[in-house]
Amino acid sequence: MGRNAAIKRYVTLPEGRADDLFSSREGRAPVIEDLRATPWFVRADDLVHPGSAGLGKRVVEPVAATWDVVRRAPAAFAWRSRVFDVESVVQTWAVERAWWDVEYTVSLRCWRIVASEGGTYDLAFDRASGRWLLLGVLD
Repeated sequence: MGRNAAIKRYVTLPEGRADDLFSSREGRAPVIEDLRATPWFVRADDLVHPGSAGLGKRVVEPVAATWDVVRRAPAAFAWRSRVFDVESVVQTWAVERAWWDVEYTVSLRCWRIVASEGGTYDLAFDRASGRWLLLGVLD
């Protein structure tokens, strides 16, 4: 099953349990506990560098990036006259907004990466403009 084997085996609702997610805190608690026990769920404060007090900063700056065809992820990016090699990809996601309106459309493919030089970064490829962006620094 590959990298997502645990996700494919996950039982979303154990037999005999009905979860009411929205009416009470008690209704949400079993779902939250199940999510915390899954291997793919990572708290944001676990992603930041020790000693950073869990703080990150939002940055929206264009960067130059190289693409790794085999891994299907960024291989390196250049930011502020430095080149950062991608050591690992922590998370990927997509952002799609206003696809029906060319003027306001947002189409991003995002990667949270750990650089070999240290630090965790959020990179995005803006499909509308064809540019790479640095969205956040969590170090």
